Amino acid sequence: MQHVSTLKRVLHYLSGTRTYGITYNDVLGYPNYFLGYADASFTNTDDLKSITGYVFMMAGGAITWFSKKQSITTMSTTEAEYITLSEVACEARWLRNLFSKLGFMQTLPTTIRGDNDGSIAMSKNPQFHK
Repeated sequence: MQHVSTLKRVLHYLSGTRTYGITYNDVLGYPNYFLGYADASFTNTDDLKSITGYVFMMAGGAITWFSKKQSITTMSTTEAEYITLSEVACEARWLRNLFSKLGFMQTLPTTIRGDNDGSIAMSKNPQFHK
C-alpha cells in the first residue's frame, strides 16, 4: 500500500513540473569548462550496498548525471565516497575526450567536488595509488 502512495506523490510531482527543463547560460571566458559533483550514500538496510551519484554541470545546467547502486559492499563512508570519486574521474576523462573530438578542447583542469574529507585526502595522496 505504501508503494501506491509513493507512486501518487511522484505522479503529482511530475504533472506539476512537466514544463520544467534544463537551462544553459552563455558563460563568458569559460565556454568549454565543466564541473563535476560527486556524492555517495553509505549502505542501505536491504543489501548493505552504497549508492554512487554524480552530476556534471556546464553553462549553468546539467550535461550528464548518474546514480547507481555500487556493485561491492563498502566498509566505510570514506570507501564508498572514494569509489564514487573514481567513477566521476572516469566520466570526466570520457567527457574531455568527447569534447576534444567535437572540437571543444578543455583548456582548464576538470574540477570534481566531493564532500568527504577522507576520500578527498586519499585521492590527493600518491601512497594510495598503484
